[in-house]
Amino acid sequence: MKRVLVVVALILLVMACAGNRPKSGWKAEEYYKYARDLYNDEDYLLASQELQIIMLRFPGSSIADSAQFLLAESHFKMEEYIVASAEYVKLINNMSKSPLVPRAQFQLAESYYHLSPRPGLDQKYTMMAIRAYQSFIEDYPTSDLKEKAERRILELRDKLAEKAYDNAEIYRKMKRYRAAVIYYDEVLEKYYDSEWRDDAQYGKALTYYEGEQFDDALKEIEKFKEQFPESPLMEDIRSLEKDVQSGIASHDDSAGE
Repeated sequence: MKRVLVVVALILLVMACAGNRPKSGWKAEEYYKYARDLYNDEDYLLASQELQIIMLRFPGSSIADSAQFLLAESHFKMEEYIVASAEYVKLINNMSKSPLVPRAQFQLAESYYHLSPRPGLDQKYTMMAIRAYQSFIEDYPTSDLKEKAERRILELRDKLAEKAYDNAEIYRKMKRYRAAVIYYDEVLEKYYDSEWRDDAQYGKALTYYEGEQFDDALKEIEKFKEQFPESPLMEDIRSLEKDVQSGIASHDDSAGE
């Protein structure tokens, strides 16, 4: 009896699976529902394959934009961000009247965001993500996603500031002080809203001190104290100020001999 029940269960399972397969006579809407169900069941690979077929068979249908967006989303869910970004661009460029375009533009930026590497590596995708978020904000200033886009931009700008700061530190330790100052200034001027500004201001003052440009060092120390009174580096800057003053005194004593 148990063997009979198992056989029946297998037959029912096969019939159920067969019933879910695409049929040659399906209309675009029926095929899309099938693919959407696969997506909702988190079978993103099969969903993407079926959605690709839909785009080939029903390119001008009423569900074409929905299918294109879900195709991009399937690749996004599989963390295939380069492929996903290309699919979002297809929707944006080829179906510009679709109500899904705003969401596709945001998701395009999100794709680049996830491709953005750690600060030490090439930041091409970081820049692409920032531009995409900025375009989204400009095009859809009242969107509910605007605040998230703004937070993403700040996060990515911090990453670029960190890269510039790391470059400055490398040049300072190599005693290439002029190059170090250029990168510290990049942080201070270009990434004025980043979390690395006080680090850069301190680094710039330290660079001038190590290069025995004591007057310039004192100027940068005063800037630090004025602009970053609550910085955790305040004790370091005060200690540096004493070192600079000692350096000036030693220099004056040597000049007087």
